[in-house]
Amino acid sequence: RKKAQWYLKRELAALIPTESRSIRLTFEAKGSGHKVGDYMVEERYNKCVSCGGSKDLTIHHVVPEMYRHWMPLSIKSKSSRDLLLLCKQCHTRYEAEAVKLKKKIASRYNVPLEGIGWISLPEYKRVKKAASALIRSSDKIPKDRLLFLESTVRDFWVSYEHKKDEDDWETVLSKCSLLEDHFRGPDFREHGDIVITDLTKNMTLNEKGEETWPDLEAFIKQWRKHFLDHLKPSHLSSLWTVDGDIYSR
Repeated sequence: RKKAQWYLKRELAALIPTESRSIRLTFEAKGSGHKVGDYMVEERYNKCVSCGGSKDLTIHHVVPEMYRHWMPLSIKSKSSRDLLLLCKQCHTRYEAEAVKLKKKIASRYNVPLEGIGWISLPEYKRVKKAASALIRSSDKIPKDRLLFLESTVRDFWVSYEHKKDEDDWETVLSKCSLLEDHFRGPDFREHGDIVITDLTKNMTLNEKGEETWPDLEAFIKQWRKHFLDHLKPSHLSSLWTVDGDIYSR
């Protein structure tokens, strides 16, 4: 009913007078759509595909978004096939296994999950910790340690602001406690970007002259198989398979 109203409000369909619950589309759909018997045209229900529960459901990306985001449009626009409902409990259970696979991928491509190109400033980190400690519990810190922490912050502040130590102490502590000591540099690259770039180096044309990426196809199927092998979803349609469509064409 909601889908029908969506089409009617946008004048993309008209009611069929002789049938109270039927509509007729007023446009010709582009392409042939999904084939009969395909998972994408099967009716689905709001339940966890693993345990069948209907509470605390969340959408699970079979191929993690950190990779899907960087894929060619002809593939990532097909991602609805790999969006499945899981309850929070099953989702948490599977994610523990998914993290292990991500770490293996990170090792294989020699790129950490947090990406590359981070800039770290150890001095900023040291001063930030000192200022935070002084704000949080200066009345509980031993005198010698207190003087050391204060000196750490004051010496940094003078060099940081290039002026004498004349600012309000509370302001100095507040600003130093918010120092950014770890941030993305100009050459930063996401883990997923690097992995997908490598997987799309090998491009071939199919019989229709369309671009395909065999290595990327294998990567997607690897995640699909991993999901089935580790979660063993007993309420997932048999039409959803590892070899299901990957491209949106």
